[in-house]
Amino acid sequence: MDLDVVLKSFIKYTLTILIIFVFTTNGFSQECDEKTIARMIKSGLSDKTIEEQCGKIDEQVESKDTVEEEKVESKDTVEEEKVSEDDPTVDKRWRFGLGDGSGEFKYTNPTIPLLDGKFDHDLSGSTITINYFVLGEDNIFYGGGWSSVNVSGPETFSADAVSGYYTYYHSSIGYFDISITITSLYSNFYYGIYGYNYAINNEMSLQPHLRYGYKFVGAEWTEITQIQGYSDTIEEYEEDFSQLGLDIVLPFVYNINKEYSIGADICICGASGEITSGSGKTEFSINNVFNIFFDYHL
Repeated sequence: MDLDVVLKSFIKYTLTILIIFVFTTNGFSQECDEKTIARMIKSGLSDKTIEEQCGKIDEQVESKDTVEEEKVESKDTVEEEKVSEDDPTVDKRWRFGLGDGSGEFKYTNPTIPLLDGKFDHDLSGSTITINYFVLGEDNIFYGGGWSSVNVSGPETFSADAVSGYYTYYHSSIGYFDISITITSLYSNFYYGIYGYNYAINNEMSLQPHLRYGYKFVGAEWTEITQIQGYSDTIEEYEEDFSQLGLDIVLPFVYNINKEYSIGADICICGASGEITSGSGKTEFSINNVFNIFFDYHL
């Protein structure tokens, strides 16, 4: 046999074995790129061997396209989330308000009619409000909050009382007087908010809205009975009740800058109820009408 032919055959098969060895090792047993596949074809490897070592070309292209699509989708999702978080058309605000508080106390007693209406008097106090809401580009805003109204009144004697004299007489106890002191009448309102922002100009707007939720109302008062010839009798009362609540609020807002705004509102806000103690019936009402507030824009 001719030596040159033998030598060429030896080199060819040696290179073939070497290429197969290289592409079957762990370092190169993964997917092949187009250049690697081209070199394998040029070296005389069969399609079956190439597919065993590198997988089908169509599958590699599809896998590559899928990865690229997933990257693009992931990038788009992140960008959309970032835009949503930084969307300048969405205005999130905390609102802190202070306002007036007022109320009424009325007392009736069917068994002692002469006491009816004699202890009625007005109450005064204050209101605290904390709101959080989101204002969208469509000018609709929604959120939630808490409002607390607390009022009280001075010691109140009968409207018929005359200084230095006892006002009433009863055959079983003699002459006596009664005084009533409302130490606290309060309402805690937890609510949702739904409203509309009407822009007057770039700085000023009206934001009428509804507050809807549940009100927890409580009353604390003291009754003192002064009987001629006896020590005073002091009785303390505490009652509470709850009810559905719906307030109408009409705020005027002035924007100082992108972070802060101030304003004032008229509030049709209140609660009322009746409490029966013995033969007496006590009627309470509590209201909030005017507030000033400060907004912090997130």
